[in-house]
Amino acid sequence: MDSSASTVVVLDFETTGLSPDHGNRAIEIGAVKLVDGVIVDRFQQLMNPGRKISFFIEDFTGITNGMLQNAPSCEETMCSFAQFVQDFSLVAHNA
Repeated sequence: MDSSASTVVVLDFETTGLSPDHGNRAIEIGAVKLVDGVIVDRFQQLMNPGRKISFFIEDFTGITNGMLQNAPSCEETMCSFAQFVQDFSLVAHNA
């Protein structure tokens, strides 16, 4: 990838709710890597939050407890995501 190009990673999470202080956790991360506004790579991974998610979250996100059962841990997923991001700038969607 041309280091002189303008590269950013745009990311979005699906979560079990909005408050980590109340036990809410990430269950999916999706991201695209943009070079000069063109998508050049994608990252998507479900994450096992370590507990069951509510029916409301299943219905809202389309992500089920069954889908998360064998998903990697949040720690594993975020390590993989860090490799995807490298040293590029991050842009968060709806953060």
